[in-house]
Amino acid sequence: MIDKELIHQAAEDIDIFEADLTEEFERLAAPPRRTVRLWPLVAAACAAGIVAVLLMPPKAPSPEEEGSSAAESLPLRGDNWRGAVSLEAQLAHQQEIKEKGERLAAYVRKYTTTNKQ
Repeated sequence: MIDKELIHQAAEDIDIFEADLTEEFERLAAPPRRTVRLWPLVAAACAAGIVAVLLMPPKAPSPEEEGSSAAESLPLRGDNWRGAVSLEAQLAHQQEIKEKGERLAAYVRKYTTTNKQ
C-alpha cells in the first residue's frame, strides 16, 4: 500500500508548486511599474546650468561701477531716466572724441603709403 505520509508530502509539494505558479502568474500579469531615476535628470540639469553660465556673455558694468564717465557720455534728452547731463560735460566729451579721431587720422596718414604711378 501507499504510505499515507508520502501522499501527504506529495500534496504539500503540489500546494507549494501551485502557490509558486500563482505568484509567478500574478507577477507576470501585473502591469510593469515604471521607476523614474532622478539622479541622471538632476545631473543633466546641473550640467546644463553650468554650460549656460559659462556661455553667457559678460555683464556690462553699471554706471555706478564704471564711474561718472558713462553718465557723461549719455545724450542730453528730457526722457533720460539717468538724469540730464550738463551741456559742458557733453561738449567736453565731444571734443575728446574729436581729438581721438584726429589722432587716429594722423596715424593712418603717417603709416599708410599711396603709390601713384
